[in-house]
Amino acid sequence: MKKSYLLSGLIATLAVSYGAALMAHGVEVPAGSKKMEYFKNASRMKIKSMDIKGTNAYLQDIVASSDPKAPIACGLFKIEKGNSLTYTYGYDEAKIIIKGEMIVNDGTTKVKAVPGDVLFFPKGSTITFSTESSGLGFICGQREIDGA
Repeated sequence: MKKSYLLSGLIATLAVSYGAALMAHGVEVPAGSKKMEYFKNASRMKIKSMDIKGTNAYLQDIVASSDPKAPIACGLFKIEKGNSLTYTYGYDEAKIIIKGEMIVNDGTTKVKAVPGDVLFFPKGSTITFSTESSGLGFICGQREIDGA
């Protein structure tokens, strides 16, 4: 009789543990769910130069989807005081300013974007970026990684 209580207790413990493993802060996580990726202090990462002569512009992709039918790449864009950067987008992109400021001009509208501002650049738009100091933005574009 004691063995059956022990076995029942063990089964109950395993069931509760398994159930807890499928829960995350009250949200049920389906079996086989893919794990998220976490990049601590990403805004402090070293950002590689875009190697465009005369500009102080930097871009670093951090993460991208693996779906070739719906590519998406996200990372950081930084510009420092100096010559402006003019870029024609071959893809849709959104940019959120996270530090500093950027002067962004599409030829008809010119804005001084600051932390918290969101910009959207549709495919085919030509945008000029400059700054009076420096600016850092989080970017997310409909393109493959390192495809900017």
